[in-house]
Amino acid sequence: MTMYGLRHPILAKAAAVAVLIGLLAGIPAVLLTFFWPVDLPTLDDLATPAEPVVIKTLLLATVWTCWALFVGAVVAESVATARARRGRVRMPFQRLAAYLITTITVATTAPVAASRGAIPAAAVAVTPAALPSHHLTAAEPKTSEPAKPYATYVVQPRDTLWSIADKQLGDPMRYGEIVALNQGRTMDDGQTFARGDWLRPGWTLRLPGDGARKEPRSSQRTHTVRPGESLWEIAEQHLGDGKRYKEIFRLNKDRPQPDGARLTDPDVLESGWHLILPERERDTGKANPTHHRAPSPLPPPTPSATRQPAHHEDASPRPTADFSPQPRRPAVCSSVVVLPEGGMMTISFAAGMAVALASARLRHRRHLRVPAVDEPISVPCPEPQAPAVRALEQSHRRSFAESEDSPPDDFELVTSAFSIDPPLILKAGIRGEEPVSLELSGLNLALTGPGAEDCVRAIVLDLLTQADQHRTEIVIPSQDAVRWFGETITTLTGHLPGLRLIATLDEAIDHLEEQFVARRRILRDHDTDDIPQLREAEPGEPLPALLLTACAADGHAYLDTLMSLGSTFGVGSVLIGRSSSGTTCEVDQDHRVAETTGPLAKELRDATLFHMPANAAATVLDTLAAGNGMPAEPTERPTELEVPPPSTAPQPVRFAILGAPVIEASGTPVDISGRAKALELFVLLAVYPKGLDREEICEHLWPDLEETLAGYRFHAALKDLRAALRGASGLGEKEASFIERSGKTYRIEAQRVDVDLWAFHRALADARTAADEEAKTVALEVVARLCQGRLCQGLRYDWLDQDHRWPLTVASAKALLQLGVLHERAGRNERALEVYDQAYALDPDMESAARSAIRLLLDLGRADEARIRARHLKARLDALGVACSSETQGLLDRMNSAPKSPVRLQTPRA
Repeated sequence: MTMYGLRHPILAKAAAVAVLIGLLAGIPAVLLTFFWPVDLPTLDDLATPAEPVVIKTLLLATVWTCWALFVGAVVAESVATARARRGRVRMPFQRLAAYLITTITVATTAPVAASRGAIPAAAVAVTPAALPSHHLTAAEPKTSEPAKPYATYVVQPRDTLWSIADKQLGDPMRYGEIVALNQGRTMDDGQTFARGDWLRPGWTLRLPGDGARKEPRSSQRTHTVRPGESLWEIAEQHLGDGKRYKEIFRLNKDRPQPDGARLTDPDVLESGWHLILPERERDTGKANPTHHRAPSPLPPPTPSATRQPAHHEDASPRPTADFSPQPRRPAVCSSVVVLPEGGMMTISFAAGMAVALASARLRHRRHLRVPAVDEPISVPCPEPQAPAVRALEQSHRRSFAESEDSPPDDFELVTSAFSIDPPLILKAGIRGEEPVSLELSGLNLALTGPGAEDCVRAIVLDLLTQADQHRTEIVIPSQDAVRWFGETITTLTGHLPGLRLIATLDEAIDHLEEQFVARRRILRDHDTDDIPQLREAEPGEPLPALLLTACAADGHAYLDTLMSLGSTFGVGSVLIGRSSSGTTCEVDQDHRVAETTGPLAKELRDATLFHMPANAAATVLDTLAAGNGMPAEPTERPTELEVPPPSTAPQPVRFAILGAPVIEASGTPVDISGRAKALELFVLLAVYPKGLDREEICEHLWPDLEETLAGYRFHAALKDLRAALRGASGLGEKEASFIERSGKTYRIEAQRVDVDLWAFHRALADARTAADEEAKTVALEVVARLCQGRLCQGLRYDWLDQDHRWPLTVASAKALLQLGVLHERAGRNERALEVYDQAYALDPDMESAARSAIRLLLDLGRADEARIRARHLKARLDALGVACSSETQGLLDRMNSAPKSPVRLQTPRA
């Protein structure tokens, strides 16, 4: 008998109890009643096995053995259930025993959803669509809701906690976690969730945070981690491609494991963990279509409504068929970044550098001023990046290439990186494709040899990317810091949180002693044994991971003595020299550990350590300092972009990329979302109107492919693009090529294709050469009409974002602000307000745009609308953890002193 069809808890429990009693008591009762005593066969009977007495005895022995094994399985499962953890011993019939025990224990406390007819009338949900929206609500800025530590699930008829846990969490035994999250909560209909009560359809239950990501258990494949395994190896073994390790990490991130721990770092796995595996074959036939729309002039907003930025899904279209890429550069491991100067760092360090770059860009855009009326507006030329910095940022962006997640924009990147947890693990290097990680607490490591200094630089820089919010403190004697990073490090210290330069090594050791005394006092006050235990009990206590790095050629005996207490107080040390009690590694010129002695010798032997050469380290330090607010005035040079003059003949194809990309042929939209590289090629040639040769195009679109294969891909994309445009326009090969070739250069045929980006540049040029304010206003109105959003909004191309998208966004916002000033001077305040709102929607991190709208609203006496915009601005600045400028603060003070208008209730529109 099975209980699959019984969803009522009482019936399920009764059936499970009946089956369990029948198996435990019924079988021996039948055997003892009808087959006892047992007539054992004699030796003569055994000589003829076909005798009935022999067969009967064997059958009885088999039945009694199976019954005993089932009893043992029931006992084992009962003990495991009472201890709330699964046992490691597996016995025959244990699956049946587990099912029966689980049914009984879950059904005892598992509420079941009542029929929909049992819901009281008061519990009927009102959808947001049924509610009238106040006219000021449309102007309320939307702030992103903070991520919840739990997922939610709406109860359906006949749901049980067991079935919900099975469907949403992949394991019915996790129903207790759902009970714990919802115990005592008041539901939408006013009822209180209580253990053992009925579930009601329509209730919204909280689930553990990993619930939304789990597939039903029947469709999942799992893998039990073996000692020494990595995610890369598991992906190669089960998925056929090590690069798909990120999919395994996303499926299992923060998912509780049998030992109570959670997967939080892709480089750290524990033996015995159970990992959910994705599907073996990815469906390459499903492309994410690009959202196409016909751009239209911006509708004029009502005076009381704020123009909201359009939200588009940043999903890149994928080709339906593709060849396996053949990298030009040999990749050591997908979690490693090889720098042009010869350095090698972990991908998590690249993520830290991307955060620093994003923070610096946000700060620059936040402080952009409103341009004067006579100031010429041009698209700024992107700031050149050092090779190491650019390689790190590109590696971070490409880490999203194989996932369905889009690379976050600057605001998302900075806000999502906020953390107060100190780093516990030092990612030291790799051995083959396996990462080598060391615990920071109690680390006593000494490096010698020609590659030692490069490795110490890598360690220091990696920790500096994790030093914000008092998470890390790196103590270095000043002369050693200058030796490793150059004289400029002494001037950057104020903008490198967590870095402490101390005059000598002896004074640095004195500082460590002071920290030991202070931390011992804190441990005593909180009645804890060591720093890890304290961090778990008091996560808000500002106790950073503390690391001393210095040069000590012959070692330092007293430091070795201190470091024997390092694990207790959360302190580690890395020396260039030797250690008598710690681990000493001889690092050769290829940064491989050639010889090692000490406690960590096994972990580090034959490993290649992460390393950073001196010239690359200097540029990385400058970038980190800029990301932490080091004043810098970037020199904006205008981009010298020559665009074709407007065509005098009708153009059959129109290509709009200022916003979501749109292609029209004779007014009819053309969808080439299924030809991803054809669309990317079209965009690339649009932002380079003078054209590019084949090698330049391949370097942009296929940077990691071998040259010959990249050339094949280029011609395939070109053929697809021409075929799509000819088919939509009805023109033959002899009438139009759309992508023309002149020598080795390919470019868009200007007489056949109208590109809005080119019209944008021509309008900016007209504004720069305008004879008077009225002519400038007319030219800038063309800019405002063309600005439908950010460049190629919704597409993610590595080459597009920083080199083209953000410079163009800055120029567009500045042009709109200048247009708003011109309208204000002419007395057209409502149009000025519309333009200010358009600029703020285009770049909500530009304070001057929000400030202009708030100031104008205050001048017009509309303080309530000004406060709405101010709340949006303040919420965004608070999310970044920065203060507004003094000019903005003065305006906010003026706004707060303005009288508030009385609230008038308006009748909602029908």
